[in-house]
Amino acid sequence: MRLSRRTTRHLICLTSLLAFVSMPLLAQTGIDLLDPEQVLRAGESPVQSNGATTVRAMLADTPTGLTQATHVRDTLQFDDGMFENFDETRTFLEPTTGTDTVEWAQRFVMAADSTLVSATVCFLRPEGDLSRSLDFNLRFYRNVVENRISNPGRRSGLTYIIESSIRRAGDDSCVLLRGHLVGKPLSRGTYWVGIEWNRATQKRLGGDHYTRDDEAETDRNGNAVHETEVRHRTLPVAADADSDGWMDPRSGDRTQTASGIKAIGVRLVVERTHGTEPDPTPDPTPTPDPPPGPDADPGVIVPPPTGAGYSACRPTVAPLTLEGDIKVSLCYEAKGEMDDASAVYRSDNSGLLYFFEPDNAEVFVKVLDGCMINQHRWVYVAPLTDVAFNMYINDGRNPTWTYFNKAGDQGEIRANLMAFPCAQ
Repeated sequence: MRLSRRTTRHLICLTSLLAFVSMPLLAQTGIDLLDPEQVLRAGESPVQSNGATTVRAMLADTPTGLTQATHVRDTLQFDDGMFENFDETRTFLEPTTGTDTVEWAQRFVMAADSTLVSATVCFLRPEGDLSRSLDFNLRFYRNVVENRISNPGRRSGLTYIIESSIRRAGDDSCVLLRGHLVGKPLSRGTYWVGIEWNRATQKRLGGDHYTRDDEAETDRNGNAVHETEVRHRTLPVAADADSDGWMDPRSGDRTQTASGIKAIGVRLVVERTHGTEPDPTPDPTPTPDPPPGPDADPGVIVPPPTGAGYSACRPTVAPLTLEGDIKVSLCYEAKGEMDDASAVYRSDNSGLLYFFEPDNAEVFVKVLDGCMINQHRWVYVAPLTDVAFNMYINDGRNPTWTYFNKAGDQGEIRANLMAFPCAQ
């Protein structure tokens, strides 16, 4: 059979096209395109961005809320980008060893109503790991405080199921999550971001650890001072488990094993927002002022009582300075640990002090100018706690006004209308 010239030209073009398409497939030596372990999984998008794989987040619960962007972005990150537990030669306890399902969570504080721009989660695929699959759940939790301890509490309605992969054994990857996460609202407050995965997959969640050359700062009691909080638990949680199974891994030697964890490999980028309508009510939890510096002149410190229940703590800062340059300092002791109180609110004449969390005020202090009435400044103190504390109020010229509260005693409201003579 003799072919026409037109048919011959079509066959030549078709043959060339098939040869061109097949060249990339032939070049992929060592990859079985029919092996599901070696191809992109459903739900992935093979987009590279600064070495991070962008994958689609499948939304389990859809949050609601209308917000407007302000174009002010915050990057919330506590690790330094170097995960010591990715080093095979280190002896750090991995947040990964075992065969059960675990969840690790890290605390983040939203300074303002925000929407998510992206989340990043860092994992390692160890040498010898035969599966490239990296599947995990990402959850947002509200913060709860029980017995003065913060833990992840009620979920915020954001739960994501992530399907990704790490192509080569021995490599680590920071998975950049966008997709359906983008634009999801997080109202102002404290959240925990939890990462749940099955440790049988051998994948290691990134852990930034303190080392001998990089130890945590300590307070006056020798306890580590951390920028953030980390919790972990094994799933499923037993019905009678305390605090929903959450445990704090940071105890003991700060540079070894899990107790040396500074942060886990979870980061957020959020964009601050404002509501479509102004909030007519005042914010009940204003952002606390930055920590004050040491008080250069705390006045004469009267020793506290030595009886049972009283604390021997001494304040080192004055978190409140009220009208008339009157300084208020307060230290407390709980479960054998001593620390200074911080201010969550302050005006010219009054302030609120807290011990553990900014949204849990413990002591209200007010100083009024009574100079036109009885030539003195008046002091009012209203404790809302049974924690042991020592309070000192002074004007730098007269004897210090003190209030000592014993552990277990509900503090009483006290007033002194002749606390400090007015300057002549």
